Amino acid sequence: MNFAELVFWGAFIGLGATVVTDVAGVMRQGWSATHGFYCLVGRWVGSARHGVLAQGDVRNLEPVRTEAALGWSAHIALGVVFGIGFVAIFGPDAVTTPNLARSLIFGLVTVFIPWLIFQPLFGWGVAMAKAPEPWKMRVKGIITHTIFGFGLWVSAMVVRFIA
Repeated sequence: MNFAELVFWGAFIGLGATVVTDVAGVMRQGWSATHGFYCLVGRWVGSARHGVLAQGDVRNLEPVRTEAALGWSAHIALGVVFGIGFVAIFGPDAVTTPNLARSLIFGLVTVFIPWLIFQPLFGWGVAMAKAPEPWKMRVKGIITHTIFGFGLWVSAMVVRFIA
């Protein structure tokens, strides 16, 4: 498998894992909670375009006209990047020999990206430290990223049969 194929299949696997995660999120929390969160992501992305990377709680920023589209797009793009990273780390085996444990561990490790980067930038502190119930939010993050790992495995299984 050449480099371009690895990148393509990594992107496919990441997109598939993101879809699995989103379907599970809507089933767990409902559409309004899931969509509302990605609107906040879009508000942050839209504000970042104007030089506002961190300014208190993202919920207090001025709404951005296209925040829903921006938030969902950023979320999907990050899932694709994670999928490419997954394949970059594990190589062709990630595609040709899907492994559930490897996928779950990788998915779980990805929780550190929001904990250490995005949540502090959103004004919520490292690992949601400023949230009213930080441990409840951390558990939700762990569940979500474990589901993402499961989605990586499911998507890699699909690729194994179509590639």
